Amino acid sequence: MRCTQCRNVFRTIGDALSQRLDTPRMLEEAARAMVEEFELKACHFRVISRDRRTLESVASHGLSDKFLAKGPVDADKSVAAALGGDVVWVADCSTDPRVQYPAAFGKEGIASMLTVPLETRGQVIGVMRLSTAAPREFTEDEIELFRVAALFCAGAIVDGMFRQILGHVTTSTRSSLQLDEVLNAIVAVVCEDLRARGCAITLAEAASSTFEPRAAYGVGPAFTGQLADLFTEAAMASVLGGECVAILDGRGDPRIRRPEVLVREGIASILLVPLMTRGRAIGALTVFTHLPYRFSSDEQLLMTAIGEQCSLAIDNAMMFAALKKRYDALVDDFQMWFGHAQGRS
Repeated sequence: MRCTQCRNVFRTIGDALSQRLDTPRMLEEAARAMVEEFELKACHFRVISRDRRTLESVASHGLSDKFLAKGPVDADKSVAAALGGDVVWVADCSTDPRVQYPAAFGKEGIASMLTVPLETRGQVIGVMRLSTAAPREFTEDEIELFRVAALFCAGAIVDGMFRQILGHVTTSTRSSLQLDEVLNAIVAVVCEDLRARGCAITLAEAASSTFEPRAAYGVGPAFTGQLADLFTEAAMASVLGGECVAILDGRGDPRIRRPEVLVREGIASILLVPLMTRGRAIGALTVFTHLPYRFSSDEQLLMTAIGEQCSLAIDNAMMFAALKKRYDALVDDFQMWFGHAQGRS
């Protein structure tokens, strides 16, 4: 492996990141650089689905549209070891039982394949697949470079997910002034864009410091019904004070009152984001993950910005509801007055 190869690959990835390209375009640039510098057949990025059952294609270079459309890739069959954090080498894709579509690989002209996990902050979010046209083995130095490149790409994917939410949340909150519609749209967008286990919004009840569930996505109704009693007073005091609360593993964290509830729902990490308006917390946006995930300070800041968008949308919906209530009351009063006037005449 030549130093120029390393330099060219990371320069391409760095340029794509600095230009703030959308995630697919950035990964396409990275895939092209990998293919050209290491004389590969193809490079393919797949990200695990929200239910963690399949791997969804995000970007590639060197693969035909027919091959990309061959069918869903099961996460528990073809790349189980890679999703566990291991680099997986397949010498012959046409005969190896770990390959889900051997015939399709043969028709595409792929002989060997190296699968590298896309890992960030302790969680594997997908894989980078490097394919060759002829049987080939990679050196330890090459594999280490691929691992480092995958780390860069995984970080960019997660960053893109968070930033994508901002646009989607803004669009969702402008689609309606009905509070329930707004809340349901927000939790769906956040959960799907982050590929999280679930998302919920709780709002403060009148004359109370407790937050009651108002919308949820990805989690069951039994779990949602227990959200108000899930966190300790200390955790909720932080949220009421306007702080994000990040819990790496709620199944053993002292800020969780009933960890068995999380175990039953298959939840590990939790991020509580305060919903602030006019200097006070009106609720919380809560994100749940399947596996332990360490939310970075940048991600928490970005989620705070998302929380501000949510708070503004909630405030607008509440004001609209209040104005509508006053309008309906005026209409009722007018109809009553008009009816009395008609009766007197």
